[in-house]
Amino acid sequence: MTVTENARTIASYVSGTPQRQIPENVLDAARMCLADWCAVGLGAFDQPAGVSAMSVAKAWSSTGRASMFFSGYHAPTAAAFVNGTFAHCLDFDDTHFGCLAHLSGPTWAATLATASHRGLDDETALRAFINGFEVASRLGGNGLGHEITGRGIHSTAVFGRLSAAVAASYAYGLNEQQIMYALGAAATQCIGLVASFGTMSKPLHAGKAALDGVLSAELASAGFESKLDLLEAEGQTLAAALVQDGLKTFPKLSFGDEWQILQDTFKPFAACNLTHATIETGQKLASEINLDNIDKVIVNVHPSVLRLAGKPSPNTPLEGKFSNQYCAALGLSGYDATKRDFDMDRITDPTIRGLMEKVTLTGTDGVSEVSATMTVHFGDGSQVSAETPISIGNPGNPLGWEGMERKFNALVEPVLGDGTETLFKLIRNTGDGNTLPQIAEILSGDRSLH
Repeated sequence: MTVTENARTIASYVSGTPQRQIPENVLDAARMCLADWCAVGLGAFDQPAGVSAMSVAKAWSSTGRASMFFSGYHAPTAAAFVNGTFAHCLDFDDTHFGCLAHLSGPTWAATLATASHRGLDDETALRAFINGFEVASRLGGNGLGHEITGRGIHSTAVFGRLSAAVAASYAYGLNEQQIMYALGAAATQCIGLVASFGTMSKPLHAGKAALDGVLSAELASAGFESKLDLLEAEGQTLAAALVQDGLKTFPKLSFGDEWQILQDTFKPFAACNLTHATIETGQKLASEINLDNIDKVIVNVHPSVLRLAGKPSPNTPLEGKFSNQYCAALGLSGYDATKRDFDMDRITDPTIRGLMEKVTLTGTDGVSEVSATMTVHFGDGSQVSAETPISIGNPGNPLGWEGMERKFNALVEPVLGDGTETLFKLIRNTGDGNTLPQIAEILSGDRSLH
C-alpha cells in the first residue's frame, strides 16, 4: 500500500488555508519577503543571467496576464521563470537557514505569476506565499537541507520547487488530490548542483524552480497524475534519492502554532549568507587599521563556510560572492558590500586583491554558520581582533523594516527613481486592500523608461 501521509498532510493544510487565522506578524513577514524579493529582482536588471532568461522567455511569445520583470505580461510559467531568475542573480535574497534554501525567490515568483494571472486579491496571494514557505521549510528541516547541500545538491532547487508548487496550487484553487499530484510532479523535477555556485547557473536554479512549481500545479489542474509518495519519511522518495545512505530523510510533517517564516534571514550584503559575518566583522575593524601594515588576517568560521563560500581567488563578481577571502578584504577596506562592490572594477582592484591574498580561513566545529571571529596581524607583531556572534539580518539580530527600506532604496532607486517610495508603500500595505495589481504593473515596466 502506498504511504502518502506527508502528501495528505500538506494537501489538507493548504486546502484549509481560507479558514485559518494567520497572525499579523506572519503576514508582515510575508510582506517583508515581498519587499526583499522586489528589491533584489529590480536591482538585478542588468545581470546577464536574468537578461538571458528574459530574452529567451519573451521569445516564447506566450500569452497571459502574469507580470514579468521589465517585460509586460506573459504566461505564468514564463513570468515565474524570469522573475525567479532575476531574484537570485545578486545572491542578495533572503535565506531560511533551517532548510538552507532561498525560498522567497522561487515562491514569490510563482505567487505573483499565478496571482496576477488570475487577478487574485492581496490576502489570497499572501496566503499562497505563506503556504509554500511553511511547507517547504518543514520538508527541508530536520537537517535535510544542510545534508543535501553538503552532498552537492542546491537546496533552493529542491525546496524552492516544492514551495513554488504549493503556492501555485493554492493560487489556482486546486483540490487536495490535485495538490498531491502537483507535489509529485514538482518532486520528480528537483535538481541543482552546488558546483554551479559562482556562475549564472545558480540563479537559474531559482528560476527553474519557480517555473517547474507553476508548471506542476497547471499540470495537476489539467488532470496530470504523478507518483504521490515522493515526499514521505520512508520509501523510494526524493529524500532517499538525494541521501542514498539514509542518514537524513523527510520529517513526518505537522503544522502547529510555530511559523517557519518568522525564522527567515534577510541579507544586508549582496553575497552568500555565509560571508556576512566575515564582512560585518571586517567592517568593525576597518576604522582601527592601516591596510598597508597588515601582515596576515585569520578568519575563523564554521567548516561549511570553507566548503561553500571559500573561493580563495575569485576572478568574477559571481565568484566573489562566494569568497570569504574577498569579502573579508571588502569589510576591512570599509566597503558596504552592496551590489556595486561586486563588479569587475572592485574585484580587480589591486588593493583588494593584495589584501585578499593575506586572508586565511580556519574552520571550527560547533560555532554558528552565521558567526565569525577575525584577527588582523601587523608587521610589528601587534594584532587586533573582533567577532560577530550572529550577523545582522538573522532572527536573533533582525534587519527590521528600517533596514529593509535602506536596502530597498539602494537597489530600486537606480531603476525606478521617484517611483521607489510608491512601490515600497504599496508593499507595506499589501493585504490591506488590493495593491498587488499596482505592484505587478510597476514590476512589469520596461526599465528603459525609468
